Amino acid sequence: MTVTSVFQKARGSYARIWLHSIFIALLALSPFLYMMQVTERVYTSHSWETLGFITVLIGFLMLVWGMLDHYRTNALHAVGYRIDHELRQGIFDAVHRGDRPEAFRAYADIATLRQGLTGSLVESLMDASLAPLFIVVLFILHPVFGLVAIGYILLLALLSARGRSIWKTVRAEQRVPEDQAFAFGMATAARRETIRAMDILPGVRREWAGLEDRASDIVLKGHERAGILDSAIGVLQQAQLVILVGTGATLYLLEQVSATAGMAAFIVMMRGVGPVVAVARNWSVLNEVRMAAERLDAVLSEEPEEPQSPLPDMQGHVACDNLGYAGADGKPVLTGIRFSVPAGSIVGVVGPSGAGKSTLMRLLSGGARPTAGSVKIDGFPLALWPAAQHGPATGYLPQAVDLLPGTIWQNVTRFAPFDPALTPAVTEALRMAGALDIVQGRGRGLDFRLLDGGAPLSGGQRQRIGLARAFYRMPRVVVLDEPNSALDAEGEKNLAYSLTELKRAGSTIFFSTHKANLLGICDYILVIMDGYMHSFSTRDDMLGRLNAAGNPLLAADKEAGAGADQGGDQDAGRVGEQA
Repeated sequence: MTVTSVFQKARGSYARIWLHSIFIALLALSPFLYMMQVTERVYTSHSWETLGFITVLIGFLMLVWGMLDHYRTNALHAVGYRIDHELRQGIFDAVHRGDRPEAFRAYADIATLRQGLTGSLVESLMDASLAPLFIVVLFILHPVFGLVAIGYILLLALLSARGRSIWKTVRAEQRVPEDQAFAFGMATAARRETIRAMDILPGVRREWAGLEDRASDIVLKGHERAGILDSAIGVLQQAQLVILVGTGATLYLLEQVSATAGMAAFIVMMRGVGPVVAVARNWSVLNEVRMAAERLDAVLSEEPEEPQSPLPDMQGHVACDNLGYAGADGKPVLTGIRFSVPAGSIVGVVGPSGAGKSTLMRLLSGGARPTAGSVKIDGFPLALWPAAQHGPATGYLPQAVDLLPGTIWQNVTRFAPFDPALTPAVTEALRMAGALDIVQGRGRGLDFRLLDGGAPLSGGQRQRIGLARAFYRMPRVVVLDEPNSALDAEGEKNLAYSLTELKRAGSTIFFSTHKANLLGICDYILVIMDGYMHSFSTRDDMLGRLNAAGNPLLAADKEAGAGADQGGDQDAGRVGEQA
């Protein structure tokens, strides 16, 4: 999908609206014609009948004009909202599947596009496209009238084009600091508790204001350059009446035209050139709409092509073939990860903080795309699995549990359409995660609504709800990043039992940890150090090696507790998220 393809579907509707615009433009001359007819016929004949007939006729024409204009306005709004509807779902998917850092602006761009396609600017454009028709009439009245109109329009076009060139450069320069300021403001707002607790507000406000000031300075300089051109267009607009009347009077004094022809030329030129002036004055709006369409196209083009052909039911045999991942700065976060495990295996991933464990978990789950090598499930690269197959067959718990705004039922079922028949599966997932007490206590229930991030639940409760989401319907591949970081001893015991239960059901499980408690249930252990696969072997062999080496990778469990990996490895994950 592209913005252009959506526009092409609406071409027929816009063509019909444009045809109505021809009659609207002609009927809009009714008041001027009324003035001319009253001046020529009623003032000379002193006839009440003539005045009545002309008034009734013009009144009828104006009524028709009003009905056509009402139709055009409603039709433009309908077309605009239809385009909005067609784009919105594709943009939403592209924002979530793509990796463009400015994608969060896409929703605002859709609104800009819709307003540009349904506002008065489109009507002015349609009316301005009829200017050649009025210019022909002017040439018929006298060639000088036509030449004056053409010269006037060309001068407006020249000034507008220059202004457009200036604003295009300004917008391009402004976009970077403006996006940075917006992203920084959103990021700090999401961490306002930390900012409030340690009074970081003055510092982050200063940083945000600096970015906003950079964007404002660029716009201010652009206004200084383009303001002269805009003022010139304003002067031309105000001088339009002087130019028209002066031209008509000059030709009348030269006995080239009659007074009636001069008045007719004045009316026709006012109606023909007026919409062109309106477009020229609002060229920046038109340019903003065009740039919004280009940005939306860029977001849509970045969305990876979604495979459609279904694959055999997932079994859970997972292999990494020279898997690698680079951060936004181009430096490798993971390099050369190679292993293969059969379906129904439990693999523990250990390593020091910042080694790249969280990044590996994201790659195994499909949350991030590798920059080198591939992750294969049942021999098929992850990119070939249709989302409708891969998603339900995958369970993922990120290190920073990211529950979504919605009910507990929605979060566990991954926002499936409500169906009471799913409740037993939800209850079973909560039981396996040790989270039944969360919905049973304090009268919460499955309909208890969570805020962004899982508030008002505690960290441990959020992690258990996240585990329930990962366990929902016993997926074939389960990827858990620090699943026991916020669990007590009883919670760890329940987690080990649930993972064993998943293994018996045929699920392949990967989890990262700093604790030795869970490693006893593993079939394999993978050790990562500095972004490289240090070693990979069976549980007994690897535990023997670690014990012989003094267990240096797991000693942090005794010293620092469950959250030892929260800092360094999450930083590595954040580097990956920026890519």
